[in-house]
This record gives sequence, C-alpha cells and structure tokens, in this order.
Amino acid sequence: MASADRDLLRELRHKNQQLQRFRASLSRELQSDLDRYDWSLIHKAGHRGLPLITLRLPGRVILSDPFLVELAGQAESTWGPVDFALFSGESDVPVRVLSQTLLDQRWHWHE
Repeated sequence: MASADRDLLRELRHKNQQLQRFRASLSRELQSDLDRYDWSLIHKAGHRGLPLITLRLPGRVILSDPFLVELAGQAESTWGPVDFALFSGESDVPVRVLSQTLLDQRWHWHE
C-alpha cells in the first residue's frame, strides 16, 4: 500500500473514531434521533476554523427544535462552539448557524 493510501486510511479511521465517540457521548434518545438523519463532522471546516456539523433534515429547519438545541449543547460540551450547516428538504443551500445561537434562549420565540 502506498504511503498516501496509508495516510488517507489513517485519517478516515481517526475521523470515524471521533464520530463514534461523539455519538456514544449522547443520550440514547438523541442517538436515536441523530440516526434518522445524514450527518457528519468536519474539523476546522466551520466559521473561523470551528468544527462543522452537517445535518440533513427531511423538512423545514426550525432553529428552536429541541433536538437541535440538545445536539448543540452536547456538541459544545464535547468540542466547545461548533458551526452547523443544516440542510432541509426545501433547499440545497444550508442554513448556517453557530451552536451558541441555538443555545441562546433569548432569541427563541415564546408562544
């Protein structure tokens, strides 16, 4: 196996381990919710080098969704602030939002 191939394989294994560790740190309910979606984590690919979590949701992106808020909280407790790219069934362009914004309850609509 060529050196470049070994390096790529090592990087893929490392990224897979990071994803599995993050998933394992979540509650069972959040793991189950996350398993319903396509998602990934890309280190240093977010705003100003933050980790980027991409998530494809089936419908409209609702920033006050308890699932997204809990996911943001877990991500912050694992890595600190993260950037989210939230894809919906309505557009090919993601909604970009920082975990701190999702967790900031001051902006949430109150019914």
